[in-house]
Amino acid sequence: MEEIVLTDNGKLVLEYMQAHDRVFVGKDLGDAMNIKGIYPTLHSLIRKELVAASDPITRDFTNNKGETKPKEYKTYVLTEKGRHYSI
Repeated sequence: MEEIVLTDNGKLVLEYMQAHDRVFVGKDLGDAMNIKGIYPTLHSLIRKELVAASDPITRDFTNNKGETKPKEYKTYVLTEKGRHYSI
């Protein structure tokens, strides 16, 4: 079995997701953890089968012009492997 090696950000994100086991929007994870560029970390966790992409959600987004429109966001969840992975 291949050893899983996580980056520091990968460890932080996985630990956070394990502590709050629910559906996450990538932007919300990045904001909550103050990690810029959260998506490469999430994609790495997906490749390692610790996290999976889930159904997108739509919620309102206000752009820099002050216009509010619905926007679709990708979501992420832990896999069973990710839930039980020991960091």
